[in-house]
Amino acid sequence: MAWINFRKNRKNYPEFWKSYLNTIKDKSSQVYVAFDCETTGLNPKVDRILSIGAVKLTRDRIYIKESKEWFVKQHQDNTESIKVHGILPSTSSEATYSEEQAILEFIEYIGNATLIGHHVNFDCAMINQSLKRLGAGQLKNRKKDTNTLYKTKGHFANEQNFSLDKLCEVYNITSSNRHTALGDAYITAQVFQKLIL
Repeated sequence: MAWINFRKNRKNYPEFWKSYLNTIKDKSSQVYVAFDCETTGLNPKVDRILSIGAVKLTRDRIYIKESKEWFVKQHQDNTESIKVHGILPSTSSEATYSEEQAILEFIEYIGNATLIGHHVNFDCAMINQSLKRLGAGQLKNRKKDTNTLYKTKGHFANEQNFSLDKLCEVYNITSSNRHTALGDAYITAQVFQKLIL
């Protein structure tokens, strides 16, 4: 009887999600994906993704030619967030992907890689809300946060947070493309490599 109830309550996930779940079972990947989302705000439950930037890397190499950026069509403006990233949702000519297209390509891109981000839980929460709207589950990838790694390495207090700009300063990394999704993903990849040396 329990087996019948389990099958009855199991979600009927879309095909792309079933493929992802099969991929994620293999935990042997040595590939990382540094990624960043530019969004309409800081509340994953109500705000939307404007762009996603992602770059693949290993412990000693960043694969620039394999980097990806998705600009997502949106019609939700937030004046405060526009001041940071400069993306106008309703007018951006670069916004060529629907949310569904961007998320499907992103899921295929990351595969079973470990996800790297600066405050990675926020970016994952934004992706997870998009996945929920598509009838899928939540990201299952392992993840590492550059802010947390830096605090651990330096034995700083848990409540202390460091900006990506601060880590660029510490590790002498150029931050000229800050506040673009792909620019921040690339910078995060560089910071991560410095942190694991």
